[in-house]
Amino acid sequence: MSCLTLQVILKAKENKVDNYVHTLDSCPLNFAFAAISGKWKPYILWYLHSTPTGVCRYGELKRLVPYDISHKIFTQQLHELEAYNVIKRTEYDEKPKRVEYSLTEYGKLLIPVILYMRDWGVFACTDCPPEAIGRSHGSMEPGVIKYGYHSEALAHSVDIEFRYNTPAQKEAAEDN
Repeated sequence: MSCLTLQVILKAKENKVDNYVHTLDSCPLNFAFAAISGKWKPYILWYLHSTPTGVCRYGELKRLVPYDISHKIFTQQLHELEAYNVIKRTEYDEKPKRVEYSLTEYGKLLIPVILYMRDWGVFACTDCPPEAIGRSHGSMEPGVIKYGYHSEALAHSVDIEFRYNTPAQKEAAEDN
């Protein structure tokens, strides 16, 4: 083993690279995946985004997600999304109590990623019918789907392009 290799291994063992101490708590990738990981969080974000007003009451949102989720788990997933500042919970002082959920600006910045991941799934999942791409929420052009969001409040933007071969392009490639 070379001296350079040993130094790299030792640095990795010390959990230090470029004088930066890497921990799971300070890792941006860990934070991002923790924010959206969980069996139901992507569905909650998808359906919250898909509502015309972008605002849903608890019962309405739970009914939109087309799977049987217990109240406890659904509430837990909502609380976790709120803790990561992905969704906002607004409670009104009314009888009966009214609670509404909406995406925060950071949550809206995640939506293009969620939309892309859904469309990636259409192509990557062999059980998914190819025509499902026609139900994409992205802006579709032949061979390209675009997703984006610009947050004026945060001065951040997300723009994603997903390029794929159309059936005509696939046929042309197979003929050559």
